[in-house]
Amino acid sequence: MQHFSVIQSLCRLGLKAQDPAFRQQVERLHERLVKAGDTKDAETLARLLNAAATATAMQPTKVELSRFHITGEPLTPQVHPPVDRETSQALCRIMLKPSEMARHPVLSERSRKAVSDLIDEWKSFERLNALGVPPGRSLLIFGPPGSGKTLTAFHIADALGLPLIDARIDGLISSFLGTTARNIANLFAFANRYRCVLLLDEFDAIAKLRDDPQEVGEIKRVVNSLLQSLDARADIGITIAITNHHRLLDSAVWRRFDTQVQLGLPDEPARAEMLAQFLKPLAVNQAFVQLMTYVADGASGADLKRYANAIKRQIALRGEDDSPTHHFKALCEVLAREPSMRVHPRAQLMIDDIEAFVASAMHDAAFPVKQKPLASLIDVNQATVSRWLARADPSEARHAQ
Repeated sequence: MQHFSVIQSLCRLGLKAQDPAFRQQVERLHERLVKAGDTKDAETLARLLNAAATATAMQPTKVELSRFHITGEPLTPQVHPPVDRETSQALCRIMLKPSEMARHPVLSERSRKAVSDLIDEWKSFERLNALGVPPGRSLLIFGPPGSGKTLTAFHIADALGLPLIDARIDGLISSFLGTTARNIANLFAFANRYRCVLLLDEFDAIAKLRDDPQEVGEIKRVVNSLLQSLDARADIGITIAITNHHRLLDSAVWRRFDTQVQLGLPDEPARAEMLAQFLKPLAVNQAFVQLMTYVADGASGADLKRYANAIKRQIALRGEDDSPTHHFKALCEVLAREPSMRVHPRAQLMIDDIEAFVASAMHDAAFPVKQKPLASLIDVNQATVSRWLARADPSEARHAQ
């Protein structure tokens, strides 16, 4: 479609307004592109529609929780966290306003649905109570580093309108086994006293030891104490545990959690949405975000944020103007500094041989950038891009991905 890049930008801006009538028109355009056989443009619109739906669904909606739902005293700025008696270190930090860190997480459709369902259960407390079933009070979030587990926990606390008690399990462990057990007891006694969400980070640090033959019996008793504390809290408050190493947890641990949510690496729409956020306030155009999304396949959310910050540093330190060409050069330099095993083959090809990359990408249905904006990004004219494509063997270009 002629001028599709402009139409795409207008659709992206319009969908952000969450106007149902506008979305319906974009859906109609998508259907017409499909019927016309314009598969590439239709897939681009489908990704925009999916990303807009995900962002809308994940907007935090406050749930009003009465004292009947969650018992306990209110947390105030005057309340201090419990401490380790041996070191005087705080066992947790108190976040009275989780909203300060609750930027809505960008999740896959499956993960987003699981989180939304948990929040919806508390919106429907009365209906669930009428059927004799309570909403879920415990959640285990697991996935690779940088997948948004902590951010998701803060989002849930913010949506429930509750303060958050953030405790790292490895921070409770002491060289004195009796101290470790006391720290766990003190943490749970504190959380059970107040209306809050208890977040247990690095949860595998203790739970994995329960069936470890290398550990002594006292440690096993410490782990059993943790599980008993979780059981005792089941009817008192809301508990979220997060871990990068879910395979190390035994079945007794899994049974303590009403809901388990697995977070994975961001898919293409999620990567695009994250990069659009992380690259601000750079005036990046849509073609650059699409290209970066394409070459960063397999990157975590933390990786994408690190890439975006490195690009901004490059632009700032060199005093270069905020132009698409300089954004592209900065991206290549940032990726070139990454260890080869951490860079997607698409990115490696772009760094090593731009002509081969262009030929490969333009023959890939997953690459949404048109010739003209791509030529502008890499600082060549469109005729050069066309010449590179004419020289390339399409089968070899696809094989090079």
